[in-house]
Amino acid sequence: MVDLKWYKISNIDFENDVPNGTQLKLKNSVKYNVNYMDAERRCVSKLEFRIGDENLQPFSIKLEMEAMFTYDEFDEKPYIHTASFDHLFPFIRQSVNSLTTMAGMPGLLIPLMKLEENEVALGKPKEETEEPLN
Repeated sequence: MVDLKWYKISNIDFENDVPNGTQLKLKNSVKYNVNYMDAERRCVSKLEFRIGDENLQPFSIKLEMEAMFTYDEFDEKPYIHTASFDHLFPFIRQSVNSLTTMAGMPGLLIPLMKLEENEVALGKPKEETEEPLN
């Protein structure tokens, strides 16, 4: 069982320089890394979430969140990775919604996201890509 012990939003970047009524075509980007401390059965994760306009309009939100989890002795790392993401993602959704509402916009509710255990790559992170939202 994966238990969330604490989380914090370590960075927020928000840009909204589009005129009222502008139609945006939003695109999400997510990076999620987990560092394990097996002897203590705990891990620290970092979630980077970005949303921006696909046509590069001057609108973007970037949130970085860190968290600590504990896990059981027999939990496997792909399970820990996906379960910890499942714990954190609702906080990202709520943060984006609150941020856009406080900025005087309609509250933006991003779609649910799920990670699949069979897609979790253990080991070193992948190299950076040159996509506009990365």
